[in-house]
Amino acid sequence: MTTRARAAALVLYLLVAASACATSTEAGGGYAADASTESQGRSDTGGGGPSPDAVVLGDDATAPADEAGEDAGDDAPIITKSCTGLPDGTPCAPAPDICHDAAVCMSGACAPPAAKADGFVCGKAPDVCHVAPVCKSGACAAAANAQDGTQCGTAPNACHDAPTCSSGKCGAAPAKADGFQWSASDATSMCCGGNEAHQSDNDNCGVCGIKCNASNGESCSVLGGRYFCRGCVASSACWSGCCSTSFSPYSCAASDCAGNCCPTCCPAGTHCVSGGGTSSDYCSY
Repeated sequence: MTTRARAAALVLYLLVAASACATSTEAGGGYAADASTESQGRSDTGGGGPSPDAVVLGDDATAPADEAGEDAGDDAPIITKSCTGLPDGTPCAPAPDICHDAAVCMSGACAPPAAKADGFVCGKAPDVCHVAPVCKSGACAAAANAQDGTQCGTAPNACHDAPTCSSGKCGAAPAKADGFQWSASDATSMCCGGNEAHQSDNDNCGVCGIKCNASNGESCSVLGGRYFCRGCVASSACWSGCCSTSFSPYSCAASDCAGNCCPTCCPAGTHCVSGGGTSSDYCSY
């Protein structure tokens, strides 16, 4: 082989060797990169996920702390059973009922609730004939009766008084006495059986209960300042049994028709009064 041939062969060998080294380096670098990447992936996967012994807390785990924070911000006073380190008078328990005060701290201990003073109002009166219940010896007593005579209603008319309480009950409205002048501006007004009447009424002429007999010609009118059933014809038809002829027109009088008053003729609650020459005898309260 000539010298030129050997030189050419050496150059070719060097070129082949250099090419092989470049291929090996690329292959080695690619493997290292892949391995590194794969290792990193395994590391990321391991670091990102939980270990078998890890405890994962849910959202609810923080709820107690949040609630505690909300409670702590309430404006309501904090009542505590422990009085350690608290000044005397600090509330330590709520009042058990309306007739006791709230318990307070005394000398480091929660003292029993003190009873409120007797007479402290602890409820509402059930009706007008009772007073509001009050505390007595730490208990709310039953509502006491209102004083007898306490007005508990309104009168139905001018011939009744307003009803009043008696032994805790509202009584009926009492009627005023027959003959009571129920209107100060009307001298003829009078009460009859709890009803408003007048002395000039044919059903209560002069006094309650004297009725004028229209069939006997009678009607209620004045004689000598008094009201009589006048115009009578027969004594037997008069309420009193006497049709007096002393005055005209004739009047049914509270008389025996012999000049004497007839006390038994007048309605209950009235008495016989002599006319004295100005009128026939009449009944009056």
